[in-house]
Amino acid sequence: MILTVRYSHVRDLVSHYADKLSDKKVQEILENGLNSEGDAEHLSYFIWTMIDKMAEDREKGVEVLGGSDNTSMLPDVSYELDVLMSNSGYSQIWENISDEA
Repeated sequence: MILTVRYSHVRDLVSHYADKLSDKKVQEILENGLNSEGDAEHLSYFIWTMIDKMAEDREKGVEVLGGSDNTSMLPDVSYELDVLMSNSGYSQIWENISDEA
């Protein structure tokens, strides 16, 4: 299980959007952790896709996890991804993909 170092709601948020975007790979990563550079890349790209989808949902007034504006969670998402990628040895992948976004 990952993404529960400090902010457990981040896991809920990522899981919600993985379901919404039908991304089974992210659900597998949530359950099994990062096992390869490919996993790290996939999750990193997914997070940026999720952030875009969060913005869409906010604009449309879609309620997610009890709120229609979850942008206040973005620093928590960043923190959790930083910790996860660092602990897994993939922080450079996350940084590179974030620089592209």
